[in-house]
Amino acid sequence: MIKTTSILAAACVAASLGVLGVSMTGAQTMPANRGVDNMTGNTMRDKVAADSIPALPAGITSKDLNSDKSIEKAFKAVTEDAMSKTGFDNIVGKLVDQDRTRIEKSLGSGRGLGNVKGDKNKEFSDLVAQITDTWKAKYNQKFDIDIAKVFGNRDFITIQTGEVTDANQLVGKWPVDAGLMDNAMEGAGKLSQADADQTKHKVFGGDVNLEKGRNVAIAHIYTNADFHGLNASLIHEAGGWKFDVPNTLTADGLYDNVVKNLTTLAQDKDKWPADVNDGYRLFTRVITSSMYDVTLKREPGVASAMPTK
Repeated sequence: MIKTTSILAAACVAASLGVLGVSMTGAQTMPANRGVDNMTGNTMRDKVAADSIPALPAGITSKDLNSDKSIEKAFKAVTEDAMSKTGFDNIVGKLVDQDRTRIEKSLGSGRGLGNVKGDKNKEFSDLVAQITDTWKAKYNQKFDIDIAKVFGNRDFITIQTGEVTDANQLVGKWPVDAGLMDNAMEGAGKLSQADADQTKHKVFGGDVNLEKGRNVAIAHIYTNADFHGLNASLIHEAGGWKFDVPNTLTADGLYDNVVKNLTTLAQDKDKWPADVNDGYRLFTRVITSSMYDVTLKREPGVASAMPTK
């Protein structure tokens, strides 16, 4: 069963942020009667034209885990981490064990998550300070997501949950495609056979945590007028739901993605939504894109933003 969580669609993002051109591989078209709005009688298909949701891959059995609120909290936490001047290491802390271990190992000699580039993450900290000041001036409040208000309606995120039955079937298929154009991932950054073997030979799957019986989820952020859908893969580990990002992502890569996307937000501050909750939704989209190796690209004179790889 596909479970649709209640989260309001982000209002139109600035034209200068434009469309994140993302297409999904292995996506499943949403049935026309899925997600009927009790107030209007409209389906989510009516509201989000031509959108689609990814199917749980073979090797995962669909199971209602009643985890919507816990997964919403994970999105809230990682978005708020990105708005803390010392929050980059906390973003990494929201990733699954395997990703955290790899990212920490990818750091240069003498570097840490608070000093990725050797300058104590100055560019990140400066951007956060700038955006925080702009946020307070525009919305007259600090950056503090109210889950009920921000994730309180129907067509922003669809969450599917399930249980791993066979990690071998997930080789090359997990995490699911974030939605990159032209099927660009082609299996890159996915579960390897060595990873799948580890789930069978180590206690609780070792760092991989995709052993039989493990709870997993896919959260699909829907398309709106200025953003193409994005898929986030999550695994339930000690401490709650964690984001499972491409296995090719390094500390430098994640840092660069976050900085590039925050730079775009800062440059387009005059185009942020008028409603504060739509603003939170915009930031959630952008930070999630950063984790899944999708960065916004601004081109002079072109009202669009496309993913760069």
